[in-house]
Parts: sequence; structure tokens; C-alpha cells
Amino acid sequence: MSKVRKSINSMVIIFLTVLMGVGIFTGCTTTAQETTTTASAETTASVDQTTSTAAETTVAETQAEKKFTDETLILTGSTTLLEVAQKWAESFMNTNGGKITVNGGGSGEGIAAILNKTTDLANASRAMKDEELADAKEKGLDIKEYVVLFDGICIVTSKNIEVKELSIDQLADIFMGKITNWKEVGGPDAEIVAAARDSNSGTGEYFLERVIQKDKTEEDNDYSEMCLRLQSNTDVVNQVSGNENSIGYIGIGYLKSAGDSVNLVAVKDGDAAAIAPSAETVADKSYPISRDLYVYGDLNSMSEIATAYMEFVLSPEGQAIGEEAGFVGVK
Repeated sequence: MSKVRKSINSMVIIFLTVLMGVGIFTGCTTTAQETTTTASAETTASVDQTTSTAAETTVAETQAEKKFTDETLILTGSTTLLEVAQKWAESFMNTNGGKITVNGGGSGEGIAAILNKTTDLANASRAMKDEELADAKEKGLDIKEYVVLFDGICIVTSKNIEVKELSIDQLADIFMGKITNWKEVGGPDAEIVAAARDSNSGTGEYFLERVIQKDKTEEDNDYSEMCLRLQSNTDVVNQVSGNENSIGYIGIGYLKSAGDSVNLVAVKDGDAAAIAPSAETVADKSYPISRDLYVYGDLNSMSEIATAYMEFVLSPEGQAIGEEAGFVGVK
């Protein structure tokens, strides 16, 4: 009987030993997994830290590349140049940083602002007048003129008017109120509604000088009192496209957006054939109502960001933006 107990005791001891061995083995396995998991977490944290550091470095490098991050620039003037100037500003800021504010108001307001030193650059769809240049000199300004794009003043009519061409003289008589019915120029028997730009518009002044006052004395020629005087190219498009029997003029950069809501009229000067505005006819000035578009700055106060902006405007990239907006590049 004692032999049987001894045998049973031996088996119990062996069994307990095996169980302890399994427990020890299992415990070792769990510890190893925890160690591996901890190491993996530490590695992930290290990768995250590296990624974060790399991202911060990229941001810092990007900010360093934007040279004019803390500088400002104000442009004021021509509504003809307003939309393309906004596109120039946006593209410039994306690459170079800075804060550029683009204001409209018309060429006259832009030129007045630079003479009064309340803007950094003046957008203008006409050249500065002699009296304005004299005023600038008297105030100690050193005016720099940049020709930034070419433009054509496009004659547009409402869709019910199918007059294909008009001469400079006919246009002058229409906007002076001497021709008041479309039948006088080959159109229907209907009263002409003429839409022009307001007195602060460089486009309006250019049209006055180039068309209405062409080969005439200034005292005898001006817009008719019956002529609508509107603030922007967009206003003219809306008037002409939204009302019958209308005629107006817009910069070529607005012709694309006007689309087929208006009819385009070719223009003839003297005995020459009538010519329609296009990139080619505006660039070679064969279209009779072609002109330059300007930006004016004061060299005495031109900031580094203003100089860089003008270099961008005249660069291939800046000129491409102008052409995409419908104007004609100068380079």
C-alpha cells in the first residue's frame, strides 16, 4: 500500500511540475508579446514624430520661399483691368506671399490716388494726361509708366440689331445723339439706346477722344445727354444684352464673357475696310479702336513687393494670365 502511495505522490509531483512548466512558459510568452507591442508603439511614435518634424520643416521652407509674407500692396483704378489684376494678384501671392488689395473705381480714380499717394500702383486704361504728369512732378513724384496689355474697344449691339459694321463717324454721331434711329445706319426703324462709360472711366475718355472727338474740336463734341453713362464693362454688357435696340462698347477682355448675348460690330476708319477686333488686329493696331493698358508707379516710393509684382505682370506667366482673360499680351 505504501508503494502505491509513493507512486501516486510521484505522479502528482510530476503533474504539478508540468503545470508549473506550462504556466512559466505561458507567462514568458505574454511578457514577450507585451515587450514587442511596447517596442512597436515606441517605433510608431518615433515615425509620427519624424513625420511631424518633416511637415513642420516643409511649412517652414514654404514660408521662407514666400519672400513677401508680411508685406502689403495696394492697386487702384481701371475697371477694365480689375478682373485681370485680381488674377495677377492671386497668382503672385500664391508664389510670393504678401497681401495685395485690388480696388476699382476707374482710371481717373487710380491716377488721382497715386498723385495723392494713397495707392502703391495705379491701373489705367488710358495714358496719364499732361496736366496729371505736371501735377506729379510738382509733388515730387517720379512716375513710371508700364504698358501691360493691349486692348480693343469692341462695339456691341443687342441681338435684335443686325448691323454688321459702322464707321468711326457713324459711331461718333450715334453717341453724340446726331443719329437717333437704327434705320439711318441700315438697321430697323427703332430708336437707338446708346450706353457709354461714366466720366471717371479711362475707357470712356479714350472712346471720347478716339471716336467722338476724332478730327473735331473738343468744345463741339461730347456724349449726348441721352446717352446712358455706366460704371463698368459688365454694366454695359448687361444693358445691351438685356434690352432691345441698344449699342455700347466694352474692352475685348469682356467679349468672351458676353458671349452670344450680344452682336459684335466691325469698325471702319475712313475708306479702309471694316475690321473686327481680334488678338491679331488689336496687336498690330489694324483694328481702329485699339489701345494700350497701363500701370503707373512712383519710382521714389516703389517698394520691393511692387517692383516684384510688376516684373511678374510682364513675365511670360503674367502675360499668359492677361491673354487668358481675353486681352492681348505685349510680349
